Amino acid sequence: MPPSRDPVPAATRAWLAEAGPSGLRHALAEAFGDAQARWRHTGLPLFDPAFRRGPPLPAIADPAAVYAALHPARRATGAYYTPDAVVDEVVALTWDGASAVLDPAVGAGAFLLGALRALPTDRRAAFATTHLEGVDLDPLAVMLAQARIAEFAGLGAAGCAALAARVRVGDSLRAPPATAETVLTNPPFLNRLHTLAAPEPALAAAIRVRHGDRVGPYTDVSVIFLLDALRAARRAVGIVLPASVCATRDAAAARTEAGPPTAAWTLPPRSFADVAVPLVALVFSADKPSATRRFAGLPPAGLPSAAPDAAWNTLLAAPDAAPWVPPDGGPTLGSVARVEADFRDEYYASRGRVAEDGPGLRLITSGNIALGRLEWGVTPVRLHKARWTKPTVPPDALHPRQAARLGPAIFVATQTRLLEAAADPSGRCVAVTPVLTVVPGSWALVDLLAVLLSPPASAWAQARGLGSALGLGVTKLSAGQLRELPLPPVVPEAARAAAERVAAGDDAAIDELAAAMNDAWGAPPALLEWWRARR
Repeated sequence: MPPSRDPVPAATRAWLAEAGPSGLRHALAEAFGDAQARWRHTGLPLFDPAFRRGPPLPAIADPAAVYAALHPARRATGAYYTPDAVVDEVVALTWDGASAVLDPAVGAGAFLLGALRALPTDRRAAFATTHLEGVDLDPLAVMLAQARIAEFAGLGAAGCAALAARVRVGDSLRAPPATAETVLTNPPFLNRLHTLAAPEPALAAAIRVRHGDRVGPYTDVSVIFLLDALRAARRAVGIVLPASVCATRDAAAARTEAGPPTAAWTLPPRSFADVAVPLVALVFSADKPSATRRFAGLPPAGLPSAAPDAAWNTLLAAPDAAPWVPPDGGPTLGSVARVEADFRDEYYASRGRVAEDGPGLRLITSGNIALGRLEWGVTPVRLHKARWTKPTVPPDALHPRQAARLGPAIFVATQTRLLEAAADPSGRCVAVTPVLTVVPGSWALVDLLAVLLSPPASAWAQARGLGSALGLGVTKLSAGQLRELPLPPVVPEAARAAAERVAAGDDAAIDELAAAMNDAWGAPPALLEWWRARR
């Protein structure tokens, strides 16, 4: 999606640079025309018309976009306003056109306005003052929401006063709604509860009391809004979430409590300005669905429905999904090899002990791993806030878990388009987080390498890790997930010979290996073409 044009007129931006935050408030009010009357009816602070001397500012077509562009702390608070095109589709998927609507993170009122847009003109004013409710921490965002709704619904003085009592400043994390008919919301994108725990430990503790082990230090704040919305809503919930909520371990308990969504819509990349992470809109209803309807793209196109017991991440739609994925069941990688991951302790064990091209072991990061090839000494990497080309570490600096797995191994990178693995037959290397280490067990190293570099393994990894990476076309697996990689019936001799050549540094053998392993799994030729295109 192309970047949007700057919504702030140049004259307004120049004046705001001089006027500061109070100028922003005044400019937003003036954007609505009869600013003083509008704000007087809402009961919120008036603006001094003499504050900004000179001619009127240029007309602003979308004051909410101006505020989003100039919000001084938007990223810190996780506020990313929902585009109208997304709002309207979520409303259509969720709302019955009659039930009362609550947005517990109302922002500038996008979802409440979306509900009004779906109504006939003659119903909007009455509905706005009796069936809409919104709460937000940001007073100026609430003022914007009130003014936008009042203008759109054509409210008079009495209507504005009624609306001000229903769209108000408040903290939904501290005081979640007790009941609501339909909840439509895009909660803050604060990726971890510990971002709240540091400045406000009492709030974080209260949330844990409310939700128990369903939330932890690394749970997305949006998950808390989801849990609160599900408890409050009598009819339905429509919510926009980071796609990672569908996949991460820290949201697993919340997924279990929520149960199957009625609908799952994978939003296209960059649907929101300045939001790089993949997003999904989920719909829940009071009646548990017999299947989950799936959609992707904008406007949303229908996809095959999913069974009600399907894992949430399988509801997502990768932009370049594999045409075939090997089935689960039978022997797995974890039954023939050890698969391990490092954590903070291992990472910091070597701090201060790393040397450039020293006599110790070679340190491998994800940046050193290409498809079938270790690029230690070729590709510079960053480690411990320093740049290295040939990072080494003495054996006595390793964490005991790292020391226990020294020897021939295969290293698997994360955040890659294919499952990228490279072998270290000599045992001269040791990995640091987030690299996964595969240590041979009952299977030989070259057989394991053949499996990991195969097209079916990449297809399975994309499907299993969907939602946990920085993009839906990127693969990211945990050690536990990689242990579950299914094994082919056999590793043919042609594939084993090609894997030996790859381990010895022959990149040309990767294509031979891929073709042989695709046949070994009984995968269609289209999967091999998919793999080659992504390579």
